[in-house]
Amino acid sequence: QYSTESSTEQLLQFFYGNDIRDSIIAKYDLINHYDIDTASSGFYYRLNKEYDENISIKKTNYESVQIEVLDINPATARDIAQELVTQVNLKIRGLHQEQAQEVAVMLKNQLTSKEVLIDTLEAQIKRYSVKYGLLDYTQQSREVTAGYMNMLLENKKGESMQKAEKLYENLKEEGRYFHDLHHQLNLAREEYNKILISYDAAVKDVNKKITYTNTIVYPEVADKKTYPIRWLIVVLSLFASIFFTYVVILFNNRLKQH
Repeated sequence: QYSTESSTEQLLQFFYGNDIRDSIIAKYDLINHYDIDTASSGFYYRLNKEYDENISIKKTNYESVQIEVLDINPATARDIAQELVTQVNLKIRGLHQEQAQEVAVMLKNQLTSKEVLIDTLEAQIKRYSVKYGLLDYTQQSREVTAGYMNMLLENKKGESMQKAEKLYENLKEEGRYFHDLHHQLNLAREEYNKILISYDAAVKDVNKKITYTNTIVYPEVADKKTYPIRWLIVVLSLFASIFFTYVVILFNNRLKQH
């Protein structure tokens, strides 16, 4: 929901959309079906008027939508009623998929940005590992410091002492930054995984096909005409005939009097 309107009121808005109307007109060729002359002026107005007179969509007292379709062919009337529901489902689904697609594109851009950051951090870490011999700042700090101090106490010299001293200096000067790089990489990977979960959900929303209406009473082929009503036509014709006969008799009497 986007406002204080009920779901039924919003559903009516979809049913009255001109794209829904135009899709029904196109699918059932209602221009020819209603015998509309497209060469005449105002044909589109007459087409819409005919459409509105034959297709009624209204809200009931039970928070549902009632569709009534009149047509000279009862099967066509039923098919139009069903197609209206189908088209509204497709329209609502399309709107949701469009919004989900926007979210998916946004998240995909964020994933790409995080991938670039992760690649950059991994490249920096690799470079520091090769250049300074750094692998794990926390563990190396303890082991190298302990080893270096033992060598100093034992007054050892030579190549091993030089390597230990160099690694000790590297840890002291570059170790903290190296550690920060690892911390940034871990945070970037965590954020990447969270975005990836959201992205997967958005892609599912784009591809899922949900029905947004519940049909309580399915449209049926009418087995009796709505109008013209035969008995009413007969009664009206009878009254018209009697009235016309009375007028003729009355007119003849007036002529005789003159």
